Amino acid sequence: MCKEKYLAIDVGGTSIKYAITDRNVEIIKINEIKTRREPGKLFESLDEIISPHLNQIAGVAISFPGKINVEKGIVHIIATFKWICDLPLKSILEEKYGMPVWIENDGKCIALAEFWKGNLSGIENGMVIGLGTEIAGGIILNGKLYRGSNESAGEISSILSNFKNPDTKTRFGKIGGHKNLTRAYNEKGIGDIDSYELFERYGEGEEQAKEVIGNYSKTIAAGIVTIQSVLDVEKFCIGGGISEQDALIAEIQNSVHDFFAVKSSEAINEPAIERCRFKNASGCVGAIYNFLTMEKII
Repeated sequence: MCKEKYLAIDVGGTSIKYAITDRNVEIIKINEIKTRREPGKLFESLDEIISPHLNQIAGVAISFPGKINVEKGIVHIIATFKWICDLPLKSILEEKYGMPVWIENDGKCIALAEFWKGNLSGIENGMVIGLGTEIAGGIILNGKLYRGSNESAGEISSILSNFKNPDTKTRFGKIGGHKNLTRAYNEKGIGDIDSYELFERYGEGEEQAKEVIGNYSKTIAAGIVTIQSVLDVEKFCIGGGISEQDALIAEIQNSVHDFFAVKSSEAINEPAIERCRFKNASGCVGAIYNFLTMEKII
């Protein structure tokens, strides 16, 4: 059994990441294709990933955004794919490919990865924040993944930033998604760049880049402080593609510290802030852990 390989797939709003790995997932090489959100196109993309590897794998592990019934593999609702409602994704894929498929929410997969073998290992209470198209969240409470009463725990994209006008454009997921980072810079009329170039300019000391990344980090830090006032965890781990940037992690750490330096925050404790150990691969690693536990392999 230990020699068997598994296909891990992490479906995001911008890209679908995937990797073939064994149960140890110590070395994991991530590949990716662009996400196609239209009805039918999603299944074409999944087939493009799964079919070439059917003779190599013993099962498929999927990290997927939205509200998910893990036992039944039903995706109930998701903002990224607006056409999805109560989609029995597990049964559809198992019937098509003739092998076990297990699906878990993306934020919860990141939390499982970090709790299993990452920077939340040994932590009794912790949380992960995945900075993607929107913001994924996963919560570890009392040494276990917390799903909530309706499988919705960790859906931090829904946190309101404007209580007087709770418009969807002001939700935490919209203002904290990575696209808002480059959008804020490009709206200054300096140029149309991606996040990698933005951080290069930050490293070169460009004032506009420093301002945009600083403001973005304060937004993420404000979300962390809000969550901490409810959960009181030991540590937050930051994941997602842009978490690879050392400058971003440092800016978020500094911004969180600045918030807690204010006297009005003295009733809550400042949590540790770290990058996810598995960085952009956390979703795939957590999907494998979910698969192995649901199949009772570990």
